[in-house]
Amino acid sequence: MSEAVLEIPVHEPITDVAEPAAVRDPATLAVWIPAARMPVLVAMEAAGIIVLDQPDGANFAIVSTRLARHRITEYTGQAMEIGLPVVVLVHPGGESVAIEALRAGGNVAIAEGDSQALRALSVDVELDDDRVNSLLDAYEARLGRSQTIAKSNVMMFDTTSGLPASGALSARMNAGTQDTEHNLRVVAITIAALTDGIRLRLGADAQALLHRRIAMGVRLLCQPLGDLYDNGDGSFVLIAAQLSSEGADRLGRSLADVVGSYSPDGHSPMTVAVGHAGPECSSDLSTLRELAGRAESAAGLDDRSAVLGAGELVGPLATATELEVTLRLADLAGERAGATSRQELVGVAGDLAVRLGFEGRERTLVRFCAEIGDIGSALSGEHDAHAEHAARLIGATAGPTVSSVLLAVDERWDGSGQPNGLAGKEIPVAARIIAVAGALIAAQFDIQQLEAESGTHFDPTVIAAAKELVNQR
Repeated sequence: MSEAVLEIPVHEPITDVAEPAAVRDPATLAVWIPAARMPVLVAMEAAGIIVLDQPDGANFAIVSTRLARHRITEYTGQAMEIGLPVVVLVHPGGESVAIEALRAGGNVAIAEGDSQALRALSVDVELDDDRVNSLLDAYEARLGRSQTIAKSNVMMFDTTSGLPASGALSARMNAGTQDTEHNLRVVAITIAALTDGIRLRLGADAQALLHRRIAMGVRLLCQPLGDLYDNGDGSFVLIAAQLSSEGADRLGRSLADVVGSYSPDGHSPMTVAVGHAGPECSSDLSTLRELAGRAESAAGLDDRSAVLGAGELVGPLATATELEVTLRLADLAGERAGATSRQELVGVAGDLAVRLGFEGRERTLVRFCAEIGDIGSALSGEHDAHAEHAARLIGATAGPTVSSVLLAVDERWDGSGQPNGLAGKEIPVAARIIAVAGALIAAQFDIQQLEAESGTHFDPTVIAAAKELVNQR
């Protein structure tokens, strides 16, 4: 396991939690979960983790974001007093509480249902590469949604369908506190082909007509159930009161029938992705909107029409929850360093990655690590420890690929850097790119300052790409 991941002490075998005279393998995880809920206990048992009633003999403590805030603080403090590492177990929608728990002394945050990450805290299990791939896919999808919202959130009515648009939805979300008393369900609906001009092969007028006709079908099905919004990018949002999970599934299947009756390219029917979240997940409208969007994104990975409830998405929902915690920590770190400089670092690092031939997930890895590299500063005032804190926080859920990048940004090409004295190609290439991007911004794009340290501090190949970038500015 990467040394950046939380190190859990291995205790002497104990005999008071199993059958009489039984000796527990010292590599087996034993955890203390104060005020544990039954679903959590069942999940721990399924993962092969022993749950203790008291902290004595535990490898670490687990505090759930479903607990009252004062209880989280109390249990975290109790664990810290005896030097027991604290894992914050995050439920969907509990990300802000998780941040508070981390700032109060929690070591890492892991989503409910992520038994693999819990097992990886032991001495004999490592996270596989599929985790970082899932994380980067979720990050890329998050960026795409954010850009779409930023472009469209001022419209109050969609001119094509006549439905309330993203601006009206934003206003509803901002006034959402009044909705917490009701049994609300949010349904996110996306018909990706509506904005795919290449596939549709339709002129602007014909594409608008198709949008209008499909929107009419969606409206006929949805409006009797609640308030429907058209975001204008092929996506719709329904906020419905008293709509059950089963009812949302039935609605999704009906929508698939309506949308599937259209085949603009003459070969294959159009598809729809539907995600929904309701009172079984949260009573907060903003949280339900986010969870429904996550479920819809997961449903959209299918090449056919698909309907998913947030409660069904243990894996993808856990990834999205952990990503949300990480990005919120990055926001807090950005408040210290300045969000503009952080986004500039992401942009420059991504540009360098492209110039070096990076594509797809490789480029996304560089951008992601550039964005979250300083998350340790959100929890610690010790600048020298920021890389270690960041690597520990993300390594517990993303695995060694990401944590090794974060840990190596301060390494030097000649091997004289920190913390491990890595040299040359021993340093992860994403870390070399981010190091040059940060130095270039600090030098106000004076490439001569960096060229003077090419081959000593910095990778000469990355410096060459930086010179090309500066010359084209």
